[in-house]
Amino acid sequence: MQLIFLNLFLSCISSVIGNFCYWNTGCPYKYLSSETPYTLVRGDIRDSAVKLNGCEPVSVWGIFRHGKRYPEASTGKTMQETVSLRKDIISSYQRGHSSLCAQDIENLHNWQYDPAIFEDKQDITEEGRKEMLFLGKRFREAFPNIMNDLHEANFRSAKGMWLENSIKEFVKGLGNPNLVIDPPKTAFDDIAPYLSCKKTLNSNSKMYTEIEKYINSSDYLVVKDRIQRRTGIEKLTNDNVSALYNLCRYTWSGIDSTTSPWCALFTKDDLQVLEYEEDLKHYYENGYGLSINEIFGGMPLADLWRNFDGVRSGGGKKVVAYVTHAKTLDQIYTALGVFNDTNPLTARRDADRKWRSSIMSMYSGNLVAVLNKCTNEVDDYNIVFYMNEEPIRSICADGVCSWQEFEYKFRSFVNTNFDFCQFLI
Repeated sequence: MQLIFLNLFLSCISSVIGNFCYWNTGCPYKYLSSETPYTLVRGDIRDSAVKLNGCEPVSVWGIFRHGKRYPEASTGKTMQETVSLRKDIISSYQRGHSSLCAQDIENLHNWQYDPAIFEDKQDITEEGRKEMLFLGKRFREAFPNIMNDLHEANFRSAKGMWLENSIKEFVKGLGNPNLVIDPPKTAFDDIAPYLSCKKTLNSNSKMYTEIEKYINSSDYLVVKDRIQRRTGIEKLTNDNVSALYNLCRYTWSGIDSTTSPWCALFTKDDLQVLEYEEDLKHYYENGYGLSINEIFGGMPLADLWRNFDGVRSGGGKKVVAYVTHAKTLDQIYTALGVFNDTNPLTARRDADRKWRSSIMSMYSGNLVAVLNKCTNEVDDYNIVFYMNEEPIRSICADGVCSWQEFEYKFRSFVNTNFDFCQFLI
């Protein structure tokens, strides 16, 4: 065992002490912002489910981002156009103008892809289907007493084929083919409330300011120069860099443990810089950089409160599962006040920041709350929260919320009035 860890350690530092080869690195950088494959960063609810003496789970509420999807039309188009650089990269290597490793070049040469990735297919990928299916299976195993009796359940997604197919796969994983999935709402939807507030769709100008500063900073310019020197391709544009990054992200299969040969164009430092650029976007569009996000994030949490309060009063649902967008998850964490850095994110990268889209809103990312009924407590109910199948302790100090703590933190979300949207400028 010690020898295995030693070999892994040596492979991880190879990029520091010698020429970096992506194909045999023991620890490829796996944090790819909201395109991070779920399997790379998830926990396992079967192992991490908190078991409290004298307490039994009686209700599970969860909100999930959809599984891995095909890129949107504009992203797919630029990715497809950028694939043509593959010939130039290989040619540059053959002329001795590249520092890429031979096997990385060979892997890039042999790379084959599903043409659907560039065709604006509004659906989840096969990997996305498996992510959601296996997620449902793990929850069934973790909470058998609840999941084996799902007559009192509520399953629904926001509107969109990739979301609707995600909830179908999750429910399929629960093992009951007769479960009813509610149709998406056609009007206001509290699991994607921002979509009904058209006035908020204009991106935050502060985001553009900080990103513009960042892509003109030495942090970003060094990345661009390093990619050009590694590939031997001169005068890459910022759009080229973004498209190459997307090729790396979208063609990495976490479920099959297969990295993308396009990621060989980047060092770990490069990927950290590009991840931070994405974090800036999430922070100012979906998070603390725009105050209205806290209000939007409170709306799904009001549903959580109502359901658990109903269960405690003899009603409510045993299982509630929603599938929504990355934006909603970011807004929920903002409403909860977690992952909030002392200082706002700016063009100066903070390597130790709390706001990390790779952890908060990756494919199939989720926040789950479990209501427990207890027989040996003064407070007869408590709530445990899980994020991506691991307990999250930042919502309540000890990781388990008493009913009083839960009521204090969540009841106020019910008072949110969506009428505020009409007064926005």
